[in-house]
Amino acid sequence: MKYLKDEEFIKKFGRKLKQVREDRGLSQEQFSLLTEVSQSQIARTELGQVNTSISHVSIYAKFLKVDPRDLFDF
Repeated sequence: MKYLKDEEFIKKFGRKLKQVREDRGLSQEQFSLLTEVSQSQIARTELGQVNTSISHVSIYAKFLKVDPRDLFDF
C-alpha cells in the first residue's frame, strides 16, 4: 500500500492550530509546557512539516479548550 500524504491539508491544519493557540494568548513555549509536547514538535506541526498524530490533536484540543473538530475548520 502506498503512503498518502496530503501536504496542503497538513499545512492548513498547522495554520489553524497556530491561529487558535495565538487566539488563546499562548506562546509555543507555554503551549508546550501545558501539553507536554516538545516545542519543536509544535513548531513543525504549525509549519505543516509533520503529519501529527490523532493523539496530539486530542491533546491540543483539550488544552486549547476546543472541540477537536474545531482544529479542522479551515
